[in-house]
Amino acid sequence: MVLSKENSTLFALLRHAIWQNRDEARIDFDLTTEEWQRLIENAASMGVLAIAFDALPKGEALPGLTKELIIRWGLSVQRFEDRNKRQREALKELIAYFREHQIEVLLLKGLGLAENYPIPAHRECGDLDIYLFGDYEKGNQVIEVLGIAVDRESSKHSSFFFKGIPVENHLSFLDVTYTPTDKNLEVHLNRIFKEQGYETIMIDDITVRIPTPDFTALFLTRHNITHFLATGLVLRHFCDMALFFSRNAGRINFESFRKIIIEEQQFNLFSSFTYLAHVYLGMPETSLPVPDKCESITERVLYDTLNNGYRKINLEERLNWWVPRRKVIGVLYLYHTKWKYDLIGPWEFYYRLVRSFKTLH
Repeated sequence: MVLSKENSTLFALLRHAIWQNRDEARIDFDLTTEEWQRLIENAASMGVLAIAFDALPKGEALPGLTKELIIRWGLSVQRFEDRNKRQREALKELIAYFREHQIEVLLLKGLGLAENYPIPAHRECGDLDIYLFGDYEKGNQVIEVLGIAVDRESSKHSSFFFKGIPVENHLSFLDVTYTPTDKNLEVHLNRIFKEQGYETIMIDDITVRIPTPDFTALFLTRHNITHFLATGLVLRHFCDMALFFSRNAGRINFESFRKIIIEEQQFNLFSSFTYLAHVYLGMPETSLPVPDKCESITERVLYDTLNNGYRKINLEERLNWWVPRRKVIGVLYLYHTKWKYDLIGPWEFYYRLVRSFKTLH
């Protein structure tokens, strides 16, 4: 795929930032002010604004990059850091509060994945995803004791705000009420969790429990695939995969992992995601077995990532639409992206289609 100058430069910045300049040629910063503006906008929409900022040469004037743009970019990075700090503080208080009630916390994705980055605070995070080792409803109840409203509408997790940070308390790791694929993968995830337990990392001054690499490899792969099918991915998702698989290459049972995702027809999309990470983000080929060459699929995945108009519609805006309008547009988008489902077999497309019509009210 032929990239625009600003996107080509953005990928170069990301390679420099996440691998700390490893084996990367000097970046060509020959951009106009308008191209820099588009690069910054693209980086923001792709969830990598702070990461790209890290690769800018410090104290060096760059053609087209005005002082005003640099200041605005730097202020945005500061906001990322402030939000990350609030998330860490919320996580620490949440773990302590649950522990007072004899509930332990397993952190999924988010801040745990951020620890793979050279600057963890610059990985954009959304919710805090947690699992309470079987104490799902007890956890909901002790949160409600604080006067915090808990939304139990989802069959997969409850939702609440803690210290202003959105939290998802998982009943199951995947949406097992949805497709046979998620039901089957949930069985594998529970088996791995039972067999391997958890690991711990330090976030600031506290010990945090996270899943093992075998668990996260499967969970992260399916999580990204479901996001890709539903609304599309952003570049942060590919950075997550590149760094996670690179940092944990020697600790993942790839033979078992590959067998599972082939059985569940996830291999084609996984291969395209990791091939994209190799080609465009500089992921070392030693990080995991190089996937089958899938240039045509990868190019289409990349195009969808950079040009997905549906994903760019603000979620709150969509939720405020007249319900039939929202559902019809969702069904039309589903048909428009049927090629994605064809890569993992036809059944998931029809499950989603039926579900869309069932909720058309």
